[in-house]
Amino acid sequence: MECLSKENLEVEVKVKVNCDELSKIEKELIEKGAKFLDSREEKDLYLNHPCKDLKLKDEALRIRYVNGHPETITYKGNRSKEEELVKSREELKVKVDNDPIALFEKLGFSPGIYVTKFRKYYSFKEVLVTLDKVDNLGCFIEIESNRKSVDDIKETINELNINGDIVKKTYAELIEELNIS
Repeated sequence: MECLSKENLEVEVKVKVNCDELSKIEKELIEKGAKFLDSREEKDLYLNHPCKDLKLKDEALRIRYVNGHPETITYKGNRSKEEELVKSREELKVKVDNDPIALFEKLGFSPGIYVTKFRKYYSFKEVLVTLDKVDNLGCFIEIESNRKSVDDIKETINELNINGDIVKKTYAELIEELNIS
């Protein structure tokens, strides 16, 4: 297994919840002193590589559009199989000011899955908590540790009394399953 820098490692958990839970958790976050950071629509376009199947390699390349404007290009490496609760993987991001899709298409990449969500961001202790309403999928809470710590994530789930199903799949994988069915 390749050794990854903690700087480029994403450590998070995704919990599917009833949509009623989002307002309850948001109220709990505010009462416990969480800092509201942002709310926005995010549209993620996952790209297909011209020479290899990124899904088979458990990799992803996406362009994120925020409120209709391109924000980042993100490469996601394969997921670690070590921890049951969290998903950890290499993540490299590049900020963009202009839409890079024409460049990628010239290089042979093609548009794949689109994921559209309305997301609220909160900073809470040592974690980033997002409250997500994902088109066609429902509601989720994502918790990402700033210190890359599984313990931070577990403590947050317990402290906020988050009840739901842990989801290991990405939103793109869940959307793709809907399109296949």
